[in-house]
Amino acid sequence: MNIEQLLQTLSRENVLRTIDAEGTTIPAGARFTCLYQGRRFDPKALLAKVLCAMKEETMPEQSWRNVPYAPFVRALQNLEFTVVTLPVDMGDESQAVMVYEVKSSPTVQGNFRRLLSGNQNQFYWNQKKFAKLTNGAPVFIVNSSLGEVLFGYLNSSRIKAEYNAARSTSHFKHQGETYEVSGQWEEFVCIDVRRIQNVRPGWRWKTLGSGEHTYLSGKGVSNVSARNNLERVNLLLDVFPSDDSEIVQLLNTCYGVLKKRLPDKDGVGGALVEPKVWYVVQKESINPEHEQQFLWAPKEKASGRTPNHWKAVGEVRSGDIIVRHSEGAVRALYSASSSAHIGPQPHPSDTSQQENGYCVDVKLVLMLDQPVTVEQIRSLHPLFQPALANVRGPYNQEGAANPGYLFEYTWEALAILLSDRKIRLPKVIRRWLPEIKAVPMESSTAETAASRSLPQRSTQQFAREWLPKVQASMAEQGFHYSLAEVTNFYLSLRTKQLVLLAGISGTGKTQLVRQFAKAIGYGDADHCELIAVRPDWADSSDLIGYENIQGQFVSQPFLNVLKRAMAHPDDVYFVILDEMNLARVEHYFAEFLSFIETRYRDDDDMVVTAPWINRADVNGGQPVLIPQNVMVVGTVNMDETTHPFSRKVLDRANAIEMNDIDLSWAAATGPAQSLSGIYADALAAPFLNAKDLSDEQKAALREPLKLLVSINEILEPAGLQFGYRVRDEVAFYLTLHRGEQLDTLQGFSSDAAMDFQLMQKVLPRIQGSSMAVLKALIKLLSLLSKTPLSEEAEFSEIAKAVSLEKTNFPRSVKKLLFMLKRYSDDGFTSFWL
Repeated sequence: MNIEQLLQTLSRENVLRTIDAEGTTIPAGARFTCLYQGRRFDPKALLAKVLCAMKEETMPEQSWRNVPYAPFVRALQNLEFTVVTLPVDMGDESQAVMVYEVKSSPTVQGNFRRLLSGNQNQFYWNQKKFAKLTNGAPVFIVNSSLGEVLFGYLNSSRIKAEYNAARSTSHFKHQGETYEVSGQWEEFVCIDVRRIQNVRPGWRWKTLGSGEHTYLSGKGVSNVSARNNLERVNLLLDVFPSDDSEIVQLLNTCYGVLKKRLPDKDGVGGALVEPKVWYVVQKESINPEHEQQFLWAPKEKASGRTPNHWKAVGEVRSGDIIVRHSEGAVRALYSASSSAHIGPQPHPSDTSQQENGYCVDVKLVLMLDQPVTVEQIRSLHPLFQPALANVRGPYNQEGAANPGYLFEYTWEALAILLSDRKIRLPKVIRRWLPEIKAVPMESSTAETAASRSLPQRSTQQFAREWLPKVQASMAEQGFHYSLAEVTNFYLSLRTKQLVLLAGISGTGKTQLVRQFAKAIGYGDADHCELIAVRPDWADSSDLIGYENIQGQFVSQPFLNVLKRAMAHPDDVYFVILDEMNLARVEHYFAEFLSFIETRYRDDDDMVVTAPWINRADVNGGQPVLIPQNVMVVGTVNMDETTHPFSRKVLDRANAIEMNDIDLSWAAATGPAQSLSGIYADALAAPFLNAKDLSDEQKAALREPLKLLVSINEILEPAGLQFGYRVRDEVAFYLTLHRGEQLDTLQGFSSDAAMDFQLMQKVLPRIQGSSMAVLKALIKLLSLLSKTPLSEEAEFSEIAKAVSLEKTNFPRSVKKLLFMLKRYSDDGFTSFWL
C-alpha cells in the first residue's frame, strides 16, 4: 500500500488524537500549513506522525519527505481541516491591521445588528474604538455570540450622532439610511464591508478579555500580545475560505509580523501552546485527603442531552490549568496530567454514577494558604465581568457561582483572582499570567450593560415523581384530569413551547393551563398571563406591540411577558391565548410561528430564537426573543364563529382535543402534597433537531417510525401526508417519554404515548370530501385496529368489526370512527367538531 492509499485510511479522529497527544510537537509548514484551534502544523509531518501512531512504529522520514504535498493537503481537506497556502510575496508589513471583538452583552449585540446597513455593505461603530486608524485600514470584527466575522476597510472618519434623552437612544443618518442605537454616543465610524463570514461548528475565538481590540500589524503591534495574536491570526484564517487571496495574504503578512516579535521556536506551530484555564465547582472528585484527583462527568443525561458544564470536561487537554472551587472558596490550582478520555468514574461512591463519562487526571500545582472566599469573589465582580465576557464563566450577574461542574476561565480572570495574594507562583502559572490594569469605565450605558440573566437553579425531582402531585393539586381545586392527560400536556410543552387546546366551550381548557401553572408554583398573574384574542386582529401589532404616531413603541402584554421571562430565566411563564381562532391565526400569529422555528441552543446551553423585536428604545436596547421558559397555549373552539387551522399551524404545535365529557360528580380527594422546586429547566426542550437524538435513541424509535411511514403512505394519495417536522416532534415526544420513564405512570404506556401523538400531530390534518379521504380513513382504521377492512364496506359494518378493546390506540381509533361516521352522514369529514 503506497502513501496515498495509506492517507485515504485516516479519519478526522485519528488526526485529532495525534494533535492532542501529550508531548506532540509538530512544526508549522513553510509552504503549506494545516490550521487547528489556532495552531499550525506541517501537513506532511502531521500525517506522517498520525500514520506512525496508527501502525505503532516509526515511519522513516525518507518514505514521505520526497512525496509531493498535494496528497497530504488533499487528505486533510477531505477530513475538513483548513490548509493554507503561504504566499511567496508578502504584503505591506507596515499596514495597520486591527481586530475588534464585539462583547456578548445583549445590549451591545442589539446595537451590532442595528448598525449593519440594509444591504450589509456598511457597518458602523463607536468612532473612539478606531481613532488610531486611518482611512482604508483593514479591520476584522469578531462577533462570537452571533457566530460571524466581518472584514472591511475603514471608510469615513467621523459621523455625528444626536442623543435622545427621553428614549435613551442615539441616532444618525448616513448614505440615505437612518440608524438608532441604545445609549449615548457622540460619533460613529463607517467600515465598508468586504465580507461577512459565518464560523464553522466548534470554532472558538480566543477572547481579548477586558480589551476590545488588538493590532495584528503596524505600529500598534505589542510584543506582549504577539503570541496570543499569532493564535488569533490562525483562527481568522480558519474562518475565511482559502481561495480568498486578499484576506489570506493579509493575514499571512500579519503572521509574519507577529512571528518576528517572538524568539525562535516560541509560539510557532505546535510548540509552546498556551494552556486553557478551567474552573471546577465540586466537592468530591479533587480530594487530596482521599487521594482522589480527577475530573469526571457523565456523557449525557437520561434525556440524551449533555449540559455544557459536563461537555467541557471532554475539552480539557493535558497541561490545562484547573481552578478548584469547593466548600465556598477557591482553594487550589491543578494541572491536567492527561487529556480527556472516556471511562468510568474513578473511586466511585455508593451514590455516584457508574456509567462511562469524560475523565481527566489532574495533579496539584498550588495550594492556597488563604482561600479566596465567595465574598471576595463578589467584590471583584466588576473586574471579572469584562475578563470573562466571551466565555461560559462560573459566575452569575451577582458574582456568585453558577450551578454546574466545569466552566471556562481566562488567564486574565485568574490574574484578578490572585491579584492580592502574596505568593510565589510556579513557572507553569507565572509565564502565562498577564499584568492586571485598571479597567476603564465606558461613558455609554450600552457598553457597560450587564450580561443577560442565566438560570441559577435546576429541578431536582424527576417528572414521574412530581406529575402525580400536580394532578392531585388540580383535583383538590375541583379540576379532575387523568394523570395521563396531565402528563401528555407536560410532554407536549417540553416537545415544543406551543400547544393548542381544542374542544367545545366549558371543558376546562383554560383551567388546565392555569391549574397546571398554579400547581408548579407559577399561577400568579405575573407568570400566567391570559390574553383574549379579538376577531379584528390582522397582524402581530395587537399581540406584541406597535410604533405610534410619535415614533414610540407601545408594548402589548405578550411582549411584556417575554421581557419578564428573559429577566427571570429560572421561572416558567405561561401565555394563554384565549379563543385563539376568533381571528385568523395565520395573520396575527404568523411572526411567532416563524420565529419559533428559528430556535437554537446558544453558548450558554439555552434554547433561544432569533430576535423578534430589536429596537434601541425597547427593553433597554436588548433584543427581545422567545426564551425557553415561555409556554404559549392557545384555547380554541371549533364552531361557526371561529376560523379553521391551516396545516402550517397544526404542524408547529401539539393540538390536544378536550371533548370527552363525564358529567358525573368526581370523587372527593384528600389534601394534595405540597410541590416546590420546579424550575424552567423542567419544561425546557431537550431536542431541537433530529441530529440531537443519539443512535441509541433513534434505534428505540424503530417501531414507531415504521408505523409513521405506513400512515404517511396511506395519507399520501389524499394529499394529507406530513413532513419531517411532524416526524421529528413525534420522535422527541416519544424519546422524552422513554427517557423519563413515564410509562410507570397510570394510563401512560408507550402505546398510550403514541396514541396521544397520533391524535395531536397526525389526525388533525385529515379533512375533505373526496373518495381518497374516505379510503384513507378506512385504511387507517384497518392499520391501527389491526382489523382487515374493505374499502367498499358500509360504516355500520366497519363499526361492528372494529373493537376499541383490542386496539393499542383506542383514542385514535375512536376518533377515526367518528370521522368516518361524519363522512357517511354528510359526505364530508374533519377532525374537529
